[in-house]
Amino acid sequence: MFGASRYGANGYQRRDEGRKVTGLAGPLARLMAAGLIGVSLAGVSLAAFMPSSAFAEQPDPPAAAPVTVNAGMGTGDVPLTTPLPPVSAPAPRTAATVPQPLSPASASPARISPAPVRGGVDSAGDTPQTHPAPSHPSAYPAPAQPVQAQQAPTPSTPAQSAPAQPAPTVATPAPAAQPATPPVTVAVEDPLAPVAEAIAALLATPESVTASKKDQEGLVAFYGARQNMPVFVGLKGLDARGKAVIARLEAAGEDGLDPTDYAVPLPRPGAAAADLARTELKVAIAASTYARHAQAGRFDPGRISALVTPVREIPDPAAALAKVAYAPDTNAALAGFNPPHAGYRALKAQLARVTGQTPGIVAVPAGPQIRPGASDPRIPTLRTRLGTTGRAGDDTAYDPALVDAVKAFQEASNIKPTGIVGPSTITALNAGATPGGGSLKLDVIANMERWRWLPRDLGEAYVMVNIPEFLVRIYQSGHEIHETRVVVGKPQTPTPLLTREMQYIVVNPAWNIPPSIARNEMMPLLRSDPSALSRRGIEVVRNGSGGYSFRQVPSERNALGRIKFMFPNDHSVYLHDTPSKALFQNDRRAYSHGCVRVYEPLKFGEVIFNLGLPNDNWTQARIGKMFGSSERYVNLKQRFPVHIVYFNLVVDDAGRLAVREDLYGINAETKTLLGLTSKQRIADGASARGTAPKTR
Repeated sequence: MFGASRYGANGYQRRDEGRKVTGLAGPLARLMAAGLIGVSLAGVSLAAFMPSSAFAEQPDPPAAAPVTVNAGMGTGDVPLTTPLPPVSAPAPRTAATVPQPLSPASASPARISPAPVRGGVDSAGDTPQTHPAPSHPSAYPAPAQPVQAQQAPTPSTPAQSAPAQPAPTVATPAPAAQPATPPVTVAVEDPLAPVAEAIAALLATPESVTASKKDQEGLVAFYGARQNMPVFVGLKGLDARGKAVIARLEAAGEDGLDPTDYAVPLPRPGAAAADLARTELKVAIAASTYARHAQAGRFDPGRISALVTPVREIPDPAAALAKVAYAPDTNAALAGFNPPHAGYRALKAQLARVTGQTPGIVAVPAGPQIRPGASDPRIPTLRTRLGTTGRAGDDTAYDPALVDAVKAFQEASNIKPTGIVGPSTITALNAGATPGGGSLKLDVIANMERWRWLPRDLGEAYVMVNIPEFLVRIYQSGHEIHETRVVVGKPQTPTPLLTREMQYIVVNPAWNIPPSIARNEMMPLLRSDPSALSRRGIEVVRNGSGGYSFRQVPSERNALGRIKFMFPNDHSVYLHDTPSKALFQNDRRAYSHGCVRVYEPLKFGEVIFNLGLPNDNWTQARIGKMFGSSERYVNLKQRFPVHIVYFNLVVDDAGRLAVREDLYGINAETKTLLGLTSKQRIADGASARGTAPKTR
C-alpha cells in the first residue's frame, strides 16, 4: 500500500491521513511481477491511474452561517431580574436558511461526513452551526504531493489484501458536474407577532384605550419604539415583569396610595392575541398612573388654594414605562417613584404602625386650663390620648405621671413644656381627630401626599420652613445645621407653599407697603391720627398715576427689621427680621401678613451668608457692622432652594410622631380631595376653596 502525504498542497493537515488504498495496489504488483511493467514508480504520480477524487483532500468545512430560526429560548416568562433587551427594529417574521439535501454523488461517505445542524442553544451552550457539503467533487483539489514508494504496513495502517483484478488501461473519469442547488428560505413567525399586531391596532385609536391625552402620547411613543412588541404579557398571560408590576400595584397601600386606582383584570387562560394586547396596555396604563401618583401626587395642589404653589416633578409616561420595562428589578423600579426623602420614609413607617389601629384619635374637649394636681372630667380622655393609666379610684386626677406625659408631648410639639393643658396643647392633641374619634392613618396618608409635591432633589444645601411647626431649618449634605423659630401668616393671610431659589440679601431694607395693607391698615390709621405714620417712619409718596404709596424707611422700627432674605416669587413673600421680638415666645406664632419672620436673624444670617458666599468667613459681628440707614444688597455666589412646606405630622429623631394644628385647613382639604373623608372624590378641575393670592 502507498502511504498518502499528511499535508495537502495548501499546507493544511489532511483529513485522509492513514487512509488505506485498496483499489490499485494489487493489480500494479501483479503487472510488475509478470514483467509487464518495469518502470520505477519513484517520482511518478498516481493521479494518472485513478480518479481525481480518490485522494481528494477534505478541507475544514466553511464557517457556519448563523441559524435565524427560534434560538431555543421559547416564549416563557422572562426572569424578574433579567433586563429587557431593547427592541431596535423587530420584525414579526424572520427567515431561516435551510440547505437542500445533498445529491448522491456529493454526499458519499468517502468524501464528507457533515456535522448535524443545531437549531438552537442547548444546555451545554453550543452555538448553532451548519456544515454544508460541496456541490461537486471538483470543489476539492487533487493532492499536489508526489506519491512515495510503497512501504510495509504499519500498525496504524494495516495492509489489506484484495482479489486479483485486471489492470485498468484508462483512468476512470470524474462524474459530470452537477448544478448547485440554491438554499430554500423558510419564514418563521414570531409567536408574539399577533399580539404586537393587536397592540398596533388598538393604538391606532389611542383615545379608545385611555382618556388621558398624556397617557395616549406615552403609549404611542413607548410601543412605537418597540415596534409594538409586548413587555408585560407572553403567550400564557402575564410574564414575570407583568406579575412584578401587579404585585407592586396591589401593595400600593404601603405608600398611602389606593390599590383600587390601579386594578387590572387578568386575562383568562388561553386568551386570544387581542385580549393579551388589551391586558398589556392596561398594565402599562396602571404602571404609568402609579408612577405619576407616587412621584407627583394624585391631584393638582392648586385646587386647595391659589397660595399652594409647590414645584412638582411629573414623570413622562413613556419614560416611566421605559424605566419599569428595562429595570433589572421591575417591582423596585416602580416603587422607586415614591419620594426618596427621609421625612416621607418616616411617615411610611408610621403608616405601617397605625394601619388597623382602633380607636383613632379621640378629641379632648375644650375647656379651662388643666393644671398639675387638679381634677377634671377630661382627664380620662387625656389619658387615652397619651396612653397612660390613672390612679386606682380617682381617674380624674391630673397626677404626676400624666403631667410628665403632657410635658413630653408639649416638648415634641414645640410647645413650652409647662405641663399646663391649655388651648395650644389641646389643639395639638386634637389635630387629626374628629368629634366621633378620627383615624390617625388618614392624617399620615395626607401628609405623605404633600411630600410628593416637593422636588425629588431638595438640594445639597437648602432652607425648609414648616408652617404648622413654626420652625425654619437649614440643611447641608443631608444634615440639619441650623434651626430657629419663625412667625408665619395668620389664617386670614396665610403663608404660601412654594419652592424658590435664595438669590440675595438686603441689609437695612426699606418696606414698600403693599396696596392691600395700605388700604386696609395705613389709611384708617392716618385718618384717626395724622401723625401716627410719621412716628413709625412711614412716608407717603405720591406716584405718577396720581395715587399714593407708603414706604417705611430703614430703621430699627422697620417692619422688616434690619435684614431680609430674598427668594423672588409670585407671592412677594420672603424671610426677614422683625422688631416684634416678643411674639417668638408664643407657642402659636401666626401673626404676619404672609411673610416669614425669623428669630435671631443674625445667627440665621451667618449660616446663610457662609452657604451663599463660601470661604468669606462671615460672622454675626461682621453682618452687624453693615447695619445703618441705607439699603445694601448682597448677591449670593452659591444659590440654594427655599422650600415652604406644610406638614402637621412630623416624626422626630426618636421615631415619635408629633401632631400639629392644621392651621390653614390644608390637611383637611388634602383628605377631602383624596377621597379619604367621603366616598367620592372631588372632580378634577374643581377648586375646594379657591383662596385668592394676597399681596404682601
